[in-house]
Amino acid sequence: MAQQAETEGGEGKDRQFVTALARGIRILQCFDTYTPELSCSELAKRTGLPQPTVWRLCHTLLECGMLVTVNGDKLRPGLAVLQLGYSAISGLSILELARPKMQALASAHGAACGLAIRDGYNMVFVARCEGESQLIMNLRVGSTVPLATSALGWAYIAGQRGTNRATLLAELRAHDPAAMERVAVDLDAALREYDRHGYIINEGVFHRAYTTVSVPIIDADGSVAYTLNCGAATGAVSAEAQKRLIAPELIALANSLQAVIRQGRLQSPAEPQV
Repeated sequence: MAQQAETEGGEGKDRQFVTALARGIRILQCFDTYTPELSCSELAKRTGLPQPTVWRLCHTLLECGMLVTVNGDKLRPGLAVLQLGYSAISGLSILELARPKMQALASAHGAACGLAIRDGYNMVFVARCEGESQLIMNLRVGSTVPLATSALGWAYIAGQRGTNRATLLAELRAHDPAAMERVAVDLDAALREYDRHGYIINEGVFHRAYTTVSVPIIDADGSVAYTLNCGAATGAVSAEAQKRLIAPELIALANSLQAVIRQGRLQSPAEPQV
C-alpha cells in the first residue's frame, strides 16, 4: 500500500506525502515470519529502490532502533518495531482480536467456538462463531449456560488457583446440589484432564449429543478473565478428534489472547458478583 501511494499519489502529486518516510516503511514491510533477516541488497531487490538509497534508509532505521544488525550483513526488525505492534494491538478490543481466529477454528472443524465471562452461576457468551454445520446448538452472544454443567463453566472452575477451586466447588454444591451430584464424576475427570493437559472435555453432559473442549484465559493477577470453547455434535466430531485436533488449536488461541491481556493494554471485564 505504501508503494502504491508513493507511485500514484506521492511523488509530485501529493504535497503532504513524504516519500522518504514511505520508502522507510517499505523497507520494514519486507520483513515477515518467513524472512525475518534480510541484507541491504535483498531489500533493494524487494523494494525496487536503488541500493545507495536502501543503504541510507537502513542506516537511519538502525540509528532509530527500528532495525538491528545480525549475522554479518543481515538486518532484522528491532524492539522499537515490536513496541509499535503493541500500540496497534492496544487499539483493538479482545473480541476484535479473538473473532477471526475463532471463526477460522469453527469453520475448519464444522464446529462452534465461543468466548464467555462469568455472570453469577452462569457463563454468558460475549462472542460466538459458527462453522457450516446443521448440528450446532442455538446459542448466540448474550446466551447463558450453567457454570456447573457447561464446558465453559468447567473451564472457569479449572482455571481457579490454589484454594479458589475448592471454594467455588463448595459454593456450587450449596447452590445446586442436584446438578453438582449429577455431574460430579464427569466434572472430576474433566478437572484432572485439565491439570494434565491444559483443557477440559465436556462429553454429553451439558447436552447428551454434544462434545465440547474448553480452556480458561488467565489474567495477570491469576483470575479467569474469559473461557474459550469449541464444540460440535459428537457424531460429527468425536471426543478423541476434539482432543487430538481442536484442543491444541484452542490452547494456542487462548495463549495468544492471554498474552495480550497480560500486557495490561486490553481491559478484561469486571466479573459480576454472585
